[in-house]
Amino acid sequence: MKLHRILSQTSASVVFVGLSALATDGAASDLVGTVVFTGQVTFQAPIPGITLDEIEVTPGTAAEPTGNGEQCEVLAVTSDYADISGVYPEAGTVSAQINLSRGGPTAPDGNCILTLNGQGNDGASISARGTVSVVVTAADIAANGTVAVSDIVLRPSKTQAGLSSDCLKWIKKELKLRNKCNGLLLRLGSAAADKCKHADPEPADCDDGDYVATVLALAHGDNDQQTDPMVAMAVDRELLSDQVSCQKYLGKAAVAFTAVRSKLVQARCVGPVADTQACRDQASQDASAKLSVIDNCSTQQLVDVDSGATVPDLGEPCDSQCISGGELDRRCIKSCFELELSAYTDGMIGDIPECGNSIVQAGEACDDGNLTSMDGCSPTCQLEP
Repeated sequence: MKLHRILSQTSASVVFVGLSALATDGAASDLVGTVVFTGQVTFQAPIPGITLDEIEVTPGTAAEPTGNGEQCEVLAVTSDYADISGVYPEAGTVSAQINLSRGGPTAPDGNCILTLNGQGNDGASISARGTVSVVVTAADIAANGTVAVSDIVLRPSKTQAGLSSDCLKWIKKELKLRNKCNGLLLRLGSAAADKCKHADPEPADCDDGDYVATVLALAHGDNDQQTDPMVAMAVDRELLSDQVSCQKYLGKAAVAFTAVRSKLVQARCVGPVADTQACRDQASQDASAKLSVIDNCSTQQLVDVDSGATVPDLGEPCDSQCISGGELDRRCIKSCFELELSAYTDGMIGDIPECGNSIVQAGEACDDGNLTSMDGCSPTCQLEP
């Protein structure tokens, strides 16, 4: 049975009346509104046992600001399923109530970046997961607007979370080697193809969804040439020296954040009782220092005359959100990277236990597919007399 959920976060410092812009005694101005999302989920490749109408789309409970001095807070979200063709919402709404604040008398006018997450499972061991980041503007919030979202592409993951020590080591090494390969190809072209290495062999059940490749695609965009090194094109390193260095910083940041967050989540969160969204969000926050190298980037994007390559480049959705008119917004990139890479590492690690999904996961003694009490399995998935 499909359940439409409402998840709330409360704030003791602000009382909200309606869904409109609020000001308190002229000292501070908060913009509060509920934004509705529409879009589609698709499979990167078919996942046996899972259909599109079993995918639930839920906004994330964390949001990152793009404006200086502003803060974004997700107060409540609603989720809904896709229909058989992957279009959502099916019957309810997918929405987020957002508070955009600046902390002064001037009304905020920046943007908030948050993620939409698509997830479903086969009732046993395989999960389908996908995410997309979306920019919500101050105008969207003020108007309680509807935002059309890019496709959420679903990849396989695990219903039982966990990464072995061998897998963690492999992920870290593979990310470094493949990222290094991209850097060499951008500087030397196909002449560097024989220098590109893999961290083989990949441990069993380590990265079945190929999330390592997704991390590299985000950090390098169209310059992700390690997928086919023999046809790689070099750029003019002398004219584009700053841009090539920036591409290196972007790759380094993505690799370091992914490796550190994966290790933190595995060490702190994955276990019999501790694996929660709050634990994983804290791991993202603690790993975010690894993204500070992006501050070294040149903000100017240039096109190489001979190859036609644009340097630096990013994968979607960060490219269209954080690069405009050839100018990079470094704060936006860091915010987008944190949200996207957190979702990718969750895909590597596996699902947070969810009572009521019919799968007995870590910390659960039972799971009968509902949250009804006195039926033998409690609403917290513990055995009842």
